[in-house]
Amino acid sequence: MMWKRERDLLIAQTMAFVQSVTGKPPGGETSLETRLPSASPDEAPGRPADVLPARLSAISQSDLRDEIHRRVAAFRARQQVFARDRNEYCEAMMAKARASSARTVKLRDHQPPED
Repeated sequence: MMWKRERDLLIAQTMAFVQSVTGKPPGGETSLETRLPSASPDEAPGRPADVLPARLSAISQSDLRDEIHRRVAAFRARQQVFARDRNEYCEAMMAKARASSARTVKLRDHQPPED
C-alpha cells in the first residue's frame, strides 16, 4: 500500500512544517510522528522549512505607499470600466424595452375595432 506510506509521510512533513513555523513542539500531546511508521533514509522527506524561500527584505514606507497608490489607482480604473459597461448595458436594455413598448402601442392602436 504505497499510498498509505505517502500519506503518512505527508502528514509527518506537515507536522514538521507546523512545528517549524510556530517554533514550538507540541506540548503534552503525543506527536504524530511517534505514531507513524518510520521511513527508510532514502525516502525521508526534507523539512519544509529547508525548502522555503528566504525571507524578503524589508520594504521602505515610501515603496509601500507607492505600491498602495498604484493598486488603488488600478482598482478605481477597473471600477470605472465596470460602471461604464453596466451603464451601457442598462441603456441598451432600456432602448430595447422602449422599442418593444412603442411597437406594441402602434400595433394596438392600428388594429381594426372588433364588432
